[in-house]
Amino acid sequence: MMFIIIITYIVIALLYIKGVMNILLLCRAQGQDQVYLNDSTYPRTVLYMLSLLDVIFFTRLFRINKPLWLGEWLFHLSFIIVLLAHLRYILVGLPSWWSHIVCMGKYAGLLMPLSLLYILVVRASVDWRRYISPGNLCLIIILLIISVSGLLMRYIYRTDIVEVKRFMVGLFTFSFQPLPEGRLFMLHYLAGLVLLLYLPSHVLTAPVTISEARRREGFRI
Repeated sequence: MMFIIIITYIVIALLYIKGVMNILLLCRAQGQDQVYLNDSTYPRTVLYMLSLLDVIFFTRLFRINKPLWLGEWLFHLSFIIVLLAHLRYILVGLPSWWSHIVCMGKYAGLLMPLSLLYILVVRASVDWRRYISPGNLCLIIILLIISVSGLLMRYIYRTDIVEVKRFMVGLFTFSFQPLPEGRLFMLHYLAGLVLLLYLPSHVLTAPVTISEARRREGFRI
């Protein structure tokens, strides 16, 4: 158990460091972007709004590959809902209406692995070498491990939710509780820690990449 606790705090520390580093890189990129935009013929506000639409709705991907856009959008939507539903294991005193998000999380948990498999099939059918890099493949495998192990714990090898919440709350309040039983939970939890290390780079650098592509394309929607 102590090993898991130490690994958790190491991951949280690395997550903080990576987050700060990526924010600094993002600010530097925005500074360079400011100079470019001042010399361009495009209004800065409109360009930023179009970039925001690209981030939220994947409009660029929709133009390039509509089947892949469908899979990516469904995955990100289901992932966010599952993530919000999992907050009940970490936070205490959530409002009563949060139960609706938890209910949606059950269906989103079923959609998440299906959308990942769909993304793999679409990418492989278009161009395996171009659309599936080793990094992307590793990320998809980690997400599949998380989603499938979560479904197994919910429907087949049931894990005590009370023990899970007690353990998670104990980590954040430094009141350590016993680790929930079962190797499946251990696999699910460790895979989640690995995913946490990837998220800062993905979340913070994606807007910069999309904004750069939007500058090259201008106002096309």
